[in-house]
Amino acid sequence: MQTQPGIFPTIASAFRQNRVPCLLLNGVAVALVTSYYRWPAMAGFWKALGMWKVGWSFGFSLLSTIFAAVLLPSCVQAAMGTLPVDRRWSRIGWLALFWGYRGMEIDLFYRVQGWFFGHDHDAATLLKKVFVDQFVASPVWFVPTYVIALRWIDLGVPWSHARASLDREFWTRTLPTILITNWLVWIPALALVYSLPAALQFPLFSVVMCFFILVVTVMAGDRREVS
Repeated sequence: MQTQPGIFPTIASAFRQNRVPCLLLNGVAVALVTSYYRWPAMAGFWKALGMWKVGWSFGFSLLSTIFAAVLLPSCVQAAMGTLPVDRRWSRIGWLALFWGYRGMEIDLFYRVQGWFFGHDHDAATLLKKVFVDQFVASPVWFVPTYVIALRWIDLGVPWSHARASLDREFWTRTLPTILITNWLVWIPALALVYSLPAALQFPLFSVVMCFFILVVTVMAGDRREVS
């Protein structure tokens, strides 16, 4: 009987394919946090952005996430000629609905983390927040719902048909591999996000996510050209 390859080779392959984007994205996050604490001119910009975030509240998280996760990547795809033609506008609309909601949900989650663990920036507080974020909320809720929602949107079929695609392969290989990739990016990035004042945590998350999705978009386009 021929056995399927295990998950660990798949994870190792995902790590090899994504190590450069992961390093790039976390380098961007380090530079942004450093600019806040070490560069007075940029510190003023970040404080103004934080005031804007406080003023707009969940409206900021909704609009910034739609821009970072949907509009800007779609523009890049259109410029590269890789934006899907089939169901283009309905797909963008559904993506905007999902990411707008997800942005507000993550904003609320950051606030709940602050209520539970406080807003100190010591190592113990950062460790608690990153642990709950990446090893409780992400595997239980954020990553599975993200992957399932995007699969449903991409398939463009009724939910009953999309649900049928959530087979054993999905739960034992696809989802764990995506979760590992998520950890590679977001564990170090979130240590930096949570090191900032509460008003700046979601703006930094939005910037990192924007770079993350742009890198994925460009890589996907390059792979299509090669194939």
